[in-house]
Amino acid sequence: MFRLIATMRRGSATGVPAAWGRYTTIEAARLATVILLHDDRILRVMIVRNEIPPAFVEWAER
Repeated sequence: MFRLIATMRRGSATGVPAAWGRYTTIEAARLATVILLHDDRILRVMIVRNEIPPAFVEWAER
């Protein structure tokens, strides 16, 4: 399982549904990242494994 951590220009990601999702494959997480980056407020997105502590997978930027 993977999840996304969004870095915002202003505000928080609580109102962005894709940022709260859990994704079973890395491809699904990458697709959600593309959707997130269409929002002007989002600067970059980190994909992490959904475990404790979260394990970094990759960054996606504009």
